[in-house]
Amino acid sequence: MDLAELESLLSGLRSRGEVKRLGARADRDPGLRAALVSLLRSRGVEDAASLPGKKLVRRALDRSSDAQVRTNPIHRDEAFRCVWCDAEMAPGGAQVRDHCTQCLRSLHVDVVPGDRAAGCGGVMHPTGFTLSDGTQTITIAYRCGRCGWTHAVRAHPDDAIPPSLDPNDLPGRRWKGAPRARALPKRVLDFILRQRLWGPGDRVVVAVSGGVDSTVLMHLLAETAGAHRGRLEIVSLDHQLRDDAAQEVESVGAQAEALGLPFYSARLEIPPGPDLYARARESRRAALLSRGADRIATGHHRTDQAETVLHHLLRGSGSRGLRGMVPLAVPWCRPLLDEPRDVLVDWAKQRGLRWSEDPSNARSQRGAIRALMPQLDALHGGAATALARSGRLLGREDDFLRAFAEQRWAAVFAPERGLLVASLRGEHPAIQLRLLRRLTVGCPGTVRADQLEAFLTWQPQRGGALPLPGGWSLRFDGAYLSAGPNKSD
Repeated sequence: MDLAELESLLSGLRSRGEVKRLGARADRDPGLRAALVSLLRSRGVEDAASLPGKKLVRRALDRSSDAQVRTNPIHRDEAFRCVWCDAEMAPGGAQVRDHCTQCLRSLHVDVVPGDRAAGCGGVMHPTGFTLSDGTQTITIAYRCGRCGWTHAVRAHPDDAIPPSLDPNDLPGRRWKGAPRARALPKRVLDFILRQRLWGPGDRVVVAVSGGVDSTVLMHLLAETAGAHRGRLEIVSLDHQLRDDAAQEVESVGAQAEALGLPFYSARLEIPPGPDLYARARESRRAALLSRGADRIATGHHRTDQAETVLHHLLRGSGSRGLRGMVPLAVPWCRPLLDEPRDVLVDWAKQRGLRWSEDPSNARSQRGAIRALMPQLDALHGGAATALARSGRLLGREDDFLRAFAEQRWAAVFAPERGLLVASLRGEHPAIQLRLLRRLTVGCPGTVRADQLEAFLTWQPQRGGALPLPGGWSLRFDGAYLSAGPNKSD
């Protein structure tokens, strides 16, 4: 191999993977290795003959340990989130994914494992496109918006190249507003498909109260219907708890009609009395379930998730309560669960949507918790995101503990008798509490965790009992523990 051929080969290397593959080839190919050694010796590298192939290639490219910083955009075959349009990018597979396929932007950094970042961190903006005559390959020219560095890469087959080949027609330059909001439809669609919230042809009831969250959900699902292929039906319910409720339902119906979506409304009869809002919630759930749809989509979002986790934390819940909401619990699904509320509001404002605010929300306990979130963010930046993440992580741990407890149930439970206490005491306290929770599932009252925790230190005697709500108790017969109504004297 002559010097011109070698330099042409080296100039075509674009990634760490390509460097490693050429190094491995040099270890197998004596001709390539000899050419690399000759090149390095001409540069004064006396120990070139003793270097392995990878180091020979890196030295030939002047990528020694003293010069690892590179100024090309990111070159790694990993998933990433675009810093410009916030789109989620999957790995490129056969072709390294070095830029966003939607807005074509990338970062002016090199974070290949083992190398140091270039340190600029600016956004590389497309400045032009070149179409080759022979292969019809498109090359994208870039310029860093921070330091002015220029660069060029080949386009990916799935890149959204504007037909005009004009960079001014790319997303992000024409669209005003928050960057996260403008990519909201694609992210929500990706979430629906990734979480498999429903399949093509499934009938999806969208519960719309008229607030910003559910209004955004209705418009997003209508806009992306051709991709998620769910059969949408809008449902809005009047609880008759506020004077404006009927008018809000009418507004939802008008928007559904404008979107070309079928609409159903109903007035719920909720008798006055204690726990009014809890009974209204149950009435709403029953009305939605009565539609008989494959899925019921609600507008719960990431901020709701954070508030739920904090609400349950204040109540002293364990991982079962702190797990918060899940994307799919058939038939219920939450397509917006990965999005913060402020992004939904930004998107609604960009689209000029109309929505209503329920004044009772601010007066509720959840409303008080929502008012605390800005203070928590001031105390620790990203508090809402961190709380939602904790709920997600605890949810996975709760799934594991629940599955393990199900396995242990068969080992310690005897039908018609209860839990064998000798075996129960041998389980980890966390598993003991879960087994006790299952034992008391029929209790008419709400069994608190601290009531079950009393068993952990209880030294039962035959005929002994631990009180539970609703006139129930845990009873010990000398070997087994059972739960049920208190025995009358």
